[in-house]
Amino acid sequence: MAMVKCLVCGATFEEGADVCPVCGVGAENFISYAEEEVTFRRDTDEKFVIIGGGPAAKSAAEAIRQRNREAMITIVTQEAYLPYNRPMLTKGIVTDFGYNGLAVEGEEWYLQNNIFFMANTTVLKIDTDAKLIDVQLQDGGKGGVVYDKLIYALGAYCFVPPIPGHDLPHVVSVRSIADTERVRKIIEERKASRAVCIGGGVMGLEGAWGLKNGGLDVTVLETAPGLLPRQLDDNASAMLEDICNKAGAHIVTGAKIAKITDDAVVLEDGTEYEAQLVIMSTGMRPYTKVAEDSGIAVDKWVVADSGMRTNVPDVFAAGDCIIVNGQPQAFWAQAVATGRVAGANAAGDDLEYEKLGSSLVMEVCGTSVFALGTNGKDPDREFRAVEKMDQEAGLYEKYYFADDRLEGVILVGDISKMGEMTERIAEKSPYSDMFD
Repeated sequence: MAMVKCLVCGATFEEGADVCPVCGVGAENFISYAEEEVTFRRDTDEKFVIIGGGPAAKSAAEAIRQRNREAMITIVTQEAYLPYNRPMLTKGIVTDFGYNGLAVEGEEWYLQNNIFFMANTTVLKIDTDAKLIDVQLQDGGKGGVVYDKLIYALGAYCFVPPIPGHDLPHVVSVRSIADTERVRKIIEERKASRAVCIGGGVMGLEGAWGLKNGGLDVTVLETAPGLLPRQLDDNASAMLEDICNKAGAHIVTGAKIAKITDDAVVLEDGTEYEAQLVIMSTGMRPYTKVAEDSGIAVDKWVVADSGMRTNVPDVFAAGDCIIVNGQPQAFWAQAVATGRVAGANAAGDDLEYEKLGSSLVMEVCGTSVFALGTNGKDPDREFRAVEKMDQEAGLYEKYYFADDRLEGVILVGDISKMGEMTERIAEKSPYSDMFD
C-alpha cells in the first residue's frame, strides 16, 4: 500500500485518507512518502521494556520488532489504552471519538507483532544495576519488570500554575482520553453554557474552538500581551486575535488572573468571566522524576544523545520528555522519529536522529497558521523583512532574512506555501531567489 506523509504534523499513514488521523487536516497537506528500508537484523531472546504509552513508545516497539523477531517487547503505561492520537483531543474536546477513533494501531497489530501491553501500571523506580523496574498495578499492588534494554518514554504532563481555585472539580487540563471524558461529564452535570480557557497557546486555542463548536460560549485568557508570542510577530498575533474574536471565541490578552471560583474566573482588576467549565492550557512539563530517582541524567528534560542513548548503559529515551543536543522534542513527528531511533539502536542498529524542525501549524477559528524559524524578535540580530497583509481577508505573510538568508516564515489564512517554505528555510534561500 502506498504511503503519504502529513506536512502539518509529520504523521505517515496509508494513502486514501481524506483527513490526517493525527491532526485532522485535509488531504491537500499530504505528500507521497517512502518508508525506510530496514537492513539490520539480529534475533535474540532479549527483554525490551518501553515505559510510556505514547507515539514514541509505539514507534520504538515497531522499530525493535522490525529488527528482532524473537525478543520479548513490553510496553508499560499508566493509561488504559493502547497508544492513540493525542493531538486530536483538544481539536475535538467535546467529541466522543471513542478509543477506536483515536488509536494509532488497533489491538490486532500488537498481537500480530507479539508486543505485550501492561496498562494501568505506574512506574515507580528503575534499578539500573539490577535492570529491574518497580511498578504499581491498577489494584494497588506492587510488582517488578525485568529488562535487558529499556526505553524511557514517559512523556509530559500538564503544568498547572497555583492559581487559587485551580483544584476545583470543574477545572480540567486536557492530556488524555480520560480528561476529555471528564470535560463532557462536567458539561452535562453542570449544564455548562460558558467556559474559560486559561492559556492562549495551541492547545488552549484548539480547546476553545472545540468548545465553541460544541455550543459553549468561550473566553480565552492569555497572560501574555498577544497570542503565541514565541512563534508569531506582533502583527500576526494581532490578526489571529481578531480572527478568533470574529469567529466567536472571545480573546483577552494581558490577563492577570486572581482566582477561579465555582462559577467564574476573576482577574486582578475585578473583572469576572462566568464559567461552569475551566480548561487549563498553561504548558507542559517533561516527566523526569523516575529518571532523576534512577540515576538517569536530567537537565530539565531527560538527556539523550543523537542515538537516543542516555548516560546509563542499555537505557535509551524518546519522546517529549527528552532533550537532544540542547533541543526539546515536544512535537508528534519528533516523538515518532526519536522513538524509531531509540528502538532501532536498542535492538543493535546504529541510527542517528536527523533533527526535525519544531514548526507551529494549527487550524483554529476558521483559519490556518504556520510559523517556522525566527519571528524577528531577537534584539541582538538585524532582520530584513517582507510582509504581505490583507486584514479584511485575514491573510498574512511574513518572511524574515538575516545575512540575506531566509530564517523565518509566518503564514496566516493561507498556508499552502508551507511545504515550499520549510524547504527554503532548510536551504537558507537568499532574498534574491524569492523577491528580486
